Amino acid sequence: MEEHRGEVVVVNYWASWCVPCWEETPMLIRLAREYQGRGVSVAGVAMDEGRLDKVRAFVQRFGVTYPVALPQPMSQMAYGMDGLPTTILVDQNGRVAKTYSGALREKDLRADVEALLKEP
Repeated sequence: MEEHRGEVVVVNYWASWCVPCWEETPMLIRLAREYQGRGVSVAGVAMDEGRLDKVRAFVQRFGVTYPVALPQPMSQMAYGMDGLPTTILVDQNGRVAKTYSGALREKDLRADVEALLKEP
């Protein structure tokens, strides 16, 4: 995360079987494209345990352009979440500014990103 210091970072936890994840992915792709080079990075974390084929199919189908990470099988990551999708918004100092559980509304995420970009 150190290489993203000074940026606002959107980290989206999703799974290929998650219908709300399917619904919000196009919005995250738009956001990543529109804010590219403007101090905002988007990253995905696929929570499909051991299903690399499903993750690849999802990424291809939607044309995901931002990086997607895969936690190790049996990782503790999933146990601290209320469900999927879960999105974490990190401020320019590397602190968690907001956590969203469930599908995001684009206008809400954009407003929060813009507010963080204006912070010193």
